[in-house]
Amino acid sequence: MNPFRVALAVARKDIRSEWRTREMVPALAQFIVLALLIGNFGFQIDARNAPAIAPGILWLALVFAGLVAFGRTFAAEREQASLEAMLMTPASPVAIFAGKAIAASLLLVICEAVLLPALTLFFGTPFTGDVVAAVLLATVGMAALGVMFAAIVARVRARELLLPLLTLPLWIPFIIAGGQAVQSAMGLPGNYQEAIGLLIDFDILFVVLTSLAARFVLEE
Repeated sequence: MNPFRVALAVARKDIRSEWRTREMVPALAQFIVLALLIGNFGFQIDARNAPAIAPGILWLALVFAGLVAFGRTFAAEREQASLEAMLMTPASPVAIFAGKAIAASLLLVICEAVLLPALTLFFGTPFTGDVVAAVLLATVGMAALGVMFAAIVARVRARELLLPLLTLPLWIPFIIAGGQAVQSAMGLPGNYQEAIGLLIDFDILFVVLTSLAARFVLEE
């Protein structure tokens, strides 16, 4: 079977499932808006300190939204015990993993489409292509790691506790490099190109590593 078609089919299935239920995206969008509201009222925001505070709130909201989104990646397969059936087909485990990662990434991108304009609205920070590029690049690597660890803890009772413990330490490089890129794009001192280069390097590293590990993770 063509791995690319398998990955698209898996991603399409998950997106259609979310479109029918409409459970995840509205809840995440509400969470993001509430997080920005709390940040807006919790800090004394003005034109001078907004570029320094807004990136931290952005990544805080993005990290917690990602944990929820990726934690639900294998929920349907776990509830219906269908993952084993998928693995018994000729489809490659890597293709299944890639489809799951694509679907989870798209859900998070939809949330980011709410997050970034709302950040500009609440904090008055610039909404530029450089900010969008930094967030999207970080999303790629975070999705690869998040989906892999979601697969590892899918059959564990304490998965809601284990997923953040496993995922957050490896997300730190994306948060640091992404935060530097966003701050630089918002006008603070920093090397934007260097931060973007780090994000690309981290994406390549973790996408390759998680693709190699996918076969062992899914078949266990």
